[in-house]
Amino acid sequence: MPSAQQVLTEITQALAPTNEALRTHPYPEALARGELPLTVLRDFVGHQYHVVKSDLRSMSLLVHRFADEPAYDFMYGLFQGEVSAQRSLLKLAARLGLDERELERYEPQSEGFAYAAYLALAAAQGSAAELACALYVNFHAWGDNCQRLSAALHRRGFTAEDTAFLDAFAVHPPSEQQVLVLIQDGLDRGVTPRALHRATRLFQAYEKLFWDTLLALGRDVPSP
Repeated sequence: MPSAQQVLTEITQALAPTNEALRTHPYPEALARGELPLTVLRDFVGHQYHVVKSDLRSMSLLVHRFADEPAYDFMYGLFQGEVSAQRSLLKLAARLGLDERELERYEPQSEGFAYAAYLALAAAQGSAAELACALYVNFHAWGDNCQRLSAALHRRGFTAEDTAFLDAFAVHPPSEQQVLVLIQDGLDRGVTPRALHRATRLFQAYEKLFWDTLLALGRDVPSP
């Protein structure tokens, strides 16, 4: 049986093309260069409002499922992050002239909500090792794009308070050592490397689908 470090390294290498596509996704730069109007951020915020609400329930379930296991601290940390994210997202929404009633009425695209739907499934059925591995890899990709998007918005006049939602994700990825402990625990319990790879691959695919959906929506907006 390979070690947790070997499995994580192999997964990261296998997903390198997807990770690179995420790292260089054109959406943030298109906003920075003014190729997309700032109004397209309403789609970003609208989708994230529903994603975060769903993810909060998923994280709450994970805290409950793993309350007496080594994964508890990891899962509780994720839950706390989502609570904070929900508050800061409303500040970004307010900067765009959106209140919570409008966000409630926003209808997300199925492709833009696929990540949250898969997380809900994984929270109900996945092992702690699968979730730790997948979210560790995913949060680096998500955090990188949040950082790029924040920088793009600062170039267009947004303040640190406006971008607090993005900035929080950019600087708080999970600890690799903490994740390796959970992966090793899962391997010792019989979780297969294939299951870890599958979960991580699907999370990354749905992450890319989210950004692709936003870009497509932005390009459909008529020029001012």
